[in-house]
Amino acid sequence: MQPSLLEELTPIPNPYPIRVDTEFADVWRLCLQARDLAWNPVDIDHADIVQADIPADVREAGAEWWSLRAWMEHGAIAYGAQRLRDAIYTHLPFKVKQHVVNFIAEELRHHEASFRVAQALGGYEPTPRADYFQSIIPRFHDEREEKAMSFYAGLAVNTLFEQLSGELLQARYENARYASIRLACQLILRDEARHIQFGRIIMRRFFAELSAGDKRLLGEKFAKKLQGSLLNGVYAVVNLPDDERRRAGRNRALAAEHGLGATHPDEEIDIIARALEQIREDVAPYGVDIPRIPEVDDRRPVVV
Repeated sequence: MQPSLLEELTPIPNPYPIRVDTEFADVWRLCLQARDLAWNPVDIDHADIVQADIPADVREAGAEWWSLRAWMEHGAIAYGAQRLRDAIYTHLPFKVKQHVVNFIAEELRHHEASFRVAQALGGYEPTPRADYFQSIIPRFHDEREEKAMSFYAGLAVNTLFEQLSGELLQARYENARYASIRLACQLILRDEARHIQFGRIIMRRFFAELSAGDKRLLGEKFAKKLQGSLLNGVYAVVNLPDDERRRAGRNRALAAEHGLGATHPDEEIDIIARALEQIREDVAPYGVDIPRIPEVDDRRPVVV
């Protein structure tokens, strides 16, 4: 096929007008903070866990746990890349695009920090052991689901998950007995706090403009993502198949009991439930209702 003909058949979105508006001063402050507070995972010295007297089965459990964290952070990179493309070709302001670029760089940084912890514990796992699990994280950022929402509504849904994730990561930071793991958790939390602040700015600016249908959709998408992927071994193990729930739950409990920056499966649902209550309070003034999620609202027990 001749190149000229291929160009005619492949539509290329028009990026113009390219906006350099001076609005969104509150978003720009977050962008400047991102520059000032940048960090490098390579600078974290993991000699403390490499040299620590940690049993082999505990190292294996911890490496699996931090590999899972690395996979989840990696999924956010692809999500951010799609949002950047959307922002460019829907002509959004420069400062919104800059925040999305920062988000991508920070999620890549979190991915690296996580796989470096896994490597120090005993070895990063590039692929989940369970075949079914390989589809769970990609499903969380399913573009068909993202495209069903407006750009800002989709960002808001992602921010609500950042808020929930932050509560879990805080508990994991408090669990960490090793300085290098605590530092990794602390620095990731600092970045996530900016992501949450961005989401709150979006809610204040744009939620009033959402239609009743968009608001209903936002709540439904949040609940669907939480039940369909994050309770399937990412945030918690409650929705995993029985055998895998017991296996993954035991490993996660083992990592938590030895202070490797993990949470015990029985604690995770309570943390998620408390965070969900706060999220519902935060979005209620905007007319957004998050449907009931039985696994969380009923504090469904996790049998390990």
